[in-house]
Amino acid sequence: MVAVHSCGICGSDVHGAEANVFRTGGIPGHELSGTIAAVGSGVTGWRVGQGVAVNPLGSCGTCEWCERQMLIRCTGRPNLGLGAPGGFAEYVSAHQSQLFAWPDGSPLEYGSRVEPLAVGVRAIVEAGPPDGCNAIVFGVGPIGLHLIQALRASGAGTIVAVGRSSAGRRQAAAAVGADVVLDSRETDVAEYVSAQGIEVAQAYECSADPRALVLLSRAVRAAGTIVAVALGWTPAEFDTHVFVAKGQRMFGACAYGNQDYAKALELIATGAVDVEPLISERVPLAEGPDAFVRLRHPGNLVSVLVQPWR
Repeated sequence: MVAVHSCGICGSDVHGAEANVFRTGGIPGHELSGTIAAVGSGVTGWRVGQGVAVNPLGSCGTCEWCERQMLIRCTGRPNLGLGAPGGFAEYVSAHQSQLFAWPDGSPLEYGSRVEPLAVGVRAIVEAGPPDGCNAIVFGVGPIGLHLIQALRASGAGTIVAVGRSSAGRRQAAAAVGADVVLDSRETDVAEYVSAQGIEVAQAYECSADPRALVLLSRAVRAAGTIVAVALGWTPAEFDTHVFVAKGQRMFGACAYGNQDYAKALELIATGAVDVEPLISERVPLAEGPDAFVRLRHPGNLVSVLVQPWR
């Protein structure tokens, strides 16, 4: 049993509430950290009071999907905030395999940022190490912003961020490592990189904009890679002629594995990634519903943490 310290409101939580996909009586929330409040009789290696980041994906550890680090596909255990009660509560029950020790001396609330950063880490694993190559991140919501951080920590070259979100989120993109930040309503990213002579080897789609994959395929060089990260509800457009003619690759990267989660934790805990600029507000549990409403039109908000102890 984990006493929740912080649980981030993910964009998927907001969209899920808008679409009414959460079952009545369910408790969402999957970006969480806290302290162990109690342990079961068969639990070893964990102690009451210990700080932890909690991987919400409840994997069995032995099936094909777990071996391939595609934990979201495993049906061995329910996922917190989806099939099981999540982190928008004072306490959450989690299997010991989902706990990752949080180092003393690092703010415990930062443990709630491991989950969104792990999504970015996984996307880079799918694309391959950037090794100095240039990249585009299309979409500057929390996932896109964390992915920019992961790219910068992984040694990417020029990072071009593209968003139609608020000016505040575009400013955050520059603050966390993007070299160029474009407003997609004003600038065609393919035309921009061509005019600037920026050869782009990797692109990450984090916006769920139905047009994004077309724009990215045009912007990415021949033999380049496109990673689709956003889970959009609207079918996307795609230009297969450009994609095939350029010999590009495209992958879908959904969630992460335990290895990706551990890497994200290391990046935050060691200070290689600074998540503080991405935390806009901290609110008590009672103010969580209002934060959901405000995040529908976020303005300058990036990430809001719900902290039940407040």
